[in-house]
Amino acid sequence: MSKLIVITGITGVQGSSVADTYLQSPDWRIRGVSRNLSSAAALEWTSKGVEMVKGDLDDIESLKRAFSDADVIFGVTDFWTIFMDPKSQEKKRPDQQILQYCYETELQQAKTLADAAASVPGLSRFIFSSMADANKWSKGKFQQLYHMDSKAQAVYYMQSLPGLRGKFSQVQAPIYFQLPLLWGLPITPKKQDDGTYRMKSIGPGNKRIPFGFVRKDFGPCVKAAAEAEPNLNLFAIGQYLTWEEYLQTWCKSQGVPYGGYDELSYDGLCEVLPGGLGHEFAQNVLFAWEFGYDGSDPSVVLPDKFGLKMTPFEEYCKVTDFKSIL
Repeated sequence: MSKLIVITGITGVQGSSVADTYLQSPDWRIRGVSRNLSSAAALEWTSKGVEMVKGDLDDIESLKRAFSDADVIFGVTDFWTIFMDPKSQEKKRPDQQILQYCYETELQQAKTLADAAASVPGLSRFIFSSMADANKWSKGKFQQLYHMDSKAQAVYYMQSLPGLRGKFSQVQAPIYFQLPLLWGLPITPKKQDDGTYRMKSIGPGNKRIPFGFVRKDFGPCVKAAAEAEPNLNLFAIGQYLTWEEYLQTWCKSQGVPYGGYDELSYDGLCEVLPGGLGHEFAQNVLFAWEFGYDGSDPSVVLPDKFGLKMTPFEEYCKVTDFKSIL
């Protein structure tokens, strides 16, 4: 009899990667959870044979129904969906910063997710998409990295639940290869008057930070975690790159001249990415440089432990359409 994996966030980058991976496994059935079953993304998964059910991270009963009979559950929360939702500005307290509201909301959603998963009889593994505890591993230097803190605190809660004891593991995603390009942020490479392409971002261009092709490689990492012993902390790192290497590789792949990298300070990045986005991205990179993106947590293992081949940025560039910025 086939086993069942339930995937939250199946219409997002991470959930889609997990679904693609399990679609290649004939012994598994896939159930996707979405708030909007009539969306184009949800309907596309239905056409691929995925059972789509309605579920909301703010509604534990809907999650319990969605998780019924699951052997494996993949859980993901999204700080940035909350951040980009105009309603969040209305829902937050008058004296509350939007980043604090997003932190509290995401943490509560993660707890609801965990509580629902813990109620499933016969569950084998609950895999959560996590991030490092920046406050802990920096010894208090980075105390307001909200999109990391919410996931890290969620992990502590999940590890404390009796219903998830011996069933919990976590997979951490790196910085997406496609993040600045997909979002069209000011740090996207831009064509200059002389025909070259330049980019700007936080800090120097010669320090390496971890990237990855999350849409392709995250799913195999989740599957490996589901098949391994519990209490795994897997960092789905693809490749370490400097900003200069990032831009040079991209320019070479597109056949355009490299123009150079411009360093921004924390304040400079917050100016071009206002509203809290610059703070989170800048602090994230600064933390990674000083303490490691995973906090140099000794419990972390890497994909090569499971023989997983991760996609280098050069290969990602070859298969990606960059017409929107060219």
